[in-house]
Amino acid sequence: MALHRLIAMEMGVPAPATLDAFYQGLGFRGAPGRWGGVDSEDQITLCEAPYRQLKSLRIACHDEADLASAAARLEAIGVSSTLSQGVLKVVDPLNGWEVWLEPQEELVVAPAEPRAMNYPGHRGRINARASVITEQEARRPRRLGHVVVGSPEPGKTTELFRALGFRVSDQVAGGIATFMRCSPDHHNLLVAPGPVPYLNHYAIEQEDFDSVFKAATTYLGQYGGEHQVAGPGRHQIGGNVFWYMLDPAGNIFEFFTDMDQILDDDAWTAEDWRTPDAWSVWGNKQQPEVFFAPADMQAIVEGWHAAHS
Repeated sequence: MALHRLIAMEMGVPAPATLDAFYQGLGFRGAPGRWGGVDSEDQITLCEAPYRQLKSLRIACHDEADLASAAARLEAIGVSSTLSQGVLKVVDPLNGWEVWLEPQEELVVAPAEPRAMNYPGHRGRINARASVITEQEARRPRRLGHVVVGSPEPGKTTELFRALGFRVSDQVAGGIATFMRCSPDHHNLLVAPGPVPYLNHYAIEQEDFDSVFKAATTYLGQYGGEHQVAGPGRHQIGGNVFWYMLDPAGNIFEFFTDMDQILDDDAWTAEDWRTPDAWSVWGNKQQPEVFFAPADMQAIVEGWHAAHS
């Protein structure tokens, strides 16, 4: 795979400072306006914007040959790009997002210390309390894992990211929504329909399901149950455990763990999911309406048209 990692995203919100305390409280590392998990700093950068929006994505590839290949594929679909200081930059002509493709070393991630667990026929924790009870502090978030966007023309948006080098992992209803990867993760990007371009949600990887549940319940205890969106559950598409909430700026964010990993493209067959309950194996069986119509969607629509009129 020429692409190997989602490096970072830049997000615009009306009051960026409202997110600094939030990320610090989650256990992120960084400084005002720049935050990241244990494995990668500066994965989420913030700027001021009239409405909440995705500004840019940074994607890692291996070398300059990957940049040249991506530039040629983009040109073939009529999308221009620029190469400056070893970085290929594209402005999505439909959605306005900047996408940067840049050669970087592959990230070597230190494995999480597995929790000792007791299962029928396998008792891994004897004469000891569960580590989630005894740990001195909660395990910190690992990284930004994926971003979900809405586009008025999801097919064209999918075509652009495929030209950049993303692989399709799965689709919904013939491509209404498309899950794509730039790493071994089942998806680093999901493109779905939207009345205007917008950030649907972003996802933060936790070490395990105890970490997901503990972080989510701690957050909801601090910020209130009105920030609950959906979860816990386990997605059928991607296989990951999830819990969705609202951050202080009104973005949906997701804690996740245990996502499908695809190391051999030939060993994976992308499916076209059409069943009405494909969203989750357990928990919320149907995807809540807020994913299709966020509470601030009208403000996003008006903001988009004001900026592009």
